[in-house]
Amino acid sequence: MRVNGEIEGIKKSILEELDALYEVRIPQNLLWTKELIEEVCQISALINREVAIYLNRKGQITDVSVGDNQTVTLAAVEGKRNSNRLSGTRCLHTHPNGSGRLSEVDISSLKILRLDAMIAVGIYNGEPRDIYIGIISEDNTYGINIMGPYYPDKDDFEILFEYISESDQLLRQISKDHQAKERAILVGLHTRKSRELNGANEADVSLAELEELAKTAGAQIVGRLMQKRDTRSSATVIGQGKIDELRLLAQAKEADLVIFDEELTGTQQRNIEQMIGVKVLCRTGLILDIFAQRARSREGILQVELAQLQYQLPRLMGMGLALSRLGGGIGTRGPGETKLETDRRRIRMRITHLKKQLAEIRRQRGVLRGNRHKSGIPVVSIVGYTNAGKSTLLNTLCDSEVLAEDKLFATLDTTTRKLELSNESTVLLTDTVGFIRKLPHNLLDAFKSTLEEVLLSDLILIVADASDPQVEDHIRIVDEILDELGAGTKPTIIALNKIDLMKEDNSVILRENRPILEISAKSGDGLDLLKQEIENTLYNDRIEIDLEIPFSDGSTMAWLHANSKIMNIVYAEDTSLVKVELEKELLAKVSPYRVDSGV
Repeated sequence: MRVNGEIEGIKKSILEELDALYEVRIPQNLLWTKELIEEVCQISALINREVAIYLNRKGQITDVSVGDNQTVTLAAVEGKRNSNRLSGTRCLHTHPNGSGRLSEVDISSLKILRLDAMIAVGIYNGEPRDIYIGIISEDNTYGINIMGPYYPDKDDFEILFEYISESDQLLRQISKDHQAKERAILVGLHTRKSRELNGANEADVSLAELEELAKTAGAQIVGRLMQKRDTRSSATVIGQGKIDELRLLAQAKEADLVIFDEELTGTQQRNIEQMIGVKVLCRTGLILDIFAQRARSREGILQVELAQLQYQLPRLMGMGLALSRLGGGIGTRGPGETKLETDRRRIRMRITHLKKQLAEIRRQRGVLRGNRHKSGIPVVSIVGYTNAGKSTLLNTLCDSEVLAEDKLFATLDTTTRKLELSNESTVLLTDTVGFIRKLPHNLLDAFKSTLEEVLLSDLILIVADASDPQVEDHIRIVDEILDELGAGTKPTIIALNKIDLMKEDNSVILRENRPILEISAKSGDGLDLLKQEIENTLYNDRIEIDLEIPFSDGSTMAWLHANSKIMNIVYAEDTSLVKVELEKELLAKVSPYRVDSGV
């Protein structure tokens, strides 16, 4: 049953009627049909409760909910990206025993959820009486246009669709013209444990990295605060004296936001906000915000939403959630938080739904990987610190046009391209999401299907920014994350990128026993040597041989298809003459069938 809301006590037959609404389709040039209005009003009057439905721009019903006789609670609009455009969804709901005039709560919900339109239907004596429509408008004092009354048989919606289109365009233009940056203060903590683990300057380096993250998210940095103390405060992370200093600094700098370079619990976040009177965010929340801005593909959007919900779930107490109340008539309840357990249940249901969708994508990826494995084409995963130049390297090597920007986390979605080598062989290069200090574990979990590409690759190419003073530290962090993923034992090449940005008297000295090459993905310097190293690493342990397989030995042919690259097959009278390329360690399996006598 897909009906949401207050459904307890409603007969099964009525719930089935409500569930059947999901199959209704509204023509795209209409906001409603007379039949839909009458059916929804008939059910609403029968149960004396509000009924609300969401419709997308294709005319499909995406949500059906039931409230009491005054309000109905609906989850946030799925697919709502940001407040700089309309959500692409309209809400049609009933007001039992009342007028269709929009209430203050209706108007508030319309603005918060950025709905295309809020449609309220008044019911009198069980029949639809009048219909009022609210559409966001930034060109008047109230921020909304209310039109009506209309009636169920209206069939000319052209002017209303024009208003919706104008509203969407206006919101985008306002966002473009007035993109004000939040003023942020950064807070770091240098504990005895962090000094012992990562050295004396770890906290300073991490705070500098946090500043780049905040700028990437669109913040303007107006202050920094660092405290040295042996341990974290369980209530506020930093000490009471620093909290007082932070409050005064926030007032003096007129800050809108304080960002901690630490993981904060929900309790700690609330405590600090109450003490300083400014919105507080932690490093994980900031990274999630950047990921939400960067996600483009369906998989990326699902992965980010999953990570955000997993992050929010233990922090629900006291948080203002994006759940809305739609009310009808005077005296109805105003907007506010829903019951905590209801919120948790909704988020858990959404998490389960997202995991199922990502599992299906993971299954599809597995099919593609299986096909690639059968083809025998090796896979090279490009990994490294964020903004090290991985996407630029992929573009230069493969003559592709993957998005490459001088920003943190410009790439979230895995991209694979073919690379031709000098021995006429082909490898697949896969670009991956960048790594960073203190990468949230729930992000690693959410991006598991993407990061599996690294785990199943034949070679890992670590790209590092040679012009960064912390390059050796970056490689250490990448290695730690690869170990956490279970890919730490894979063959690895290190490519020191951006050598064109290094000063003549600078040099990078790495204590490594892995192949290290200096390159510039932008100018192309060193890329021929890099391709040769990739070729040597992948093909030094492979051999090309001729085999003669009897037709009766089908299992060996099946094994060859699964474990080698078949170059050519010629069918003789009762045998197959096969030229294959395979790893030397597998040679014993097929040595009885070799045409030549040497090994």
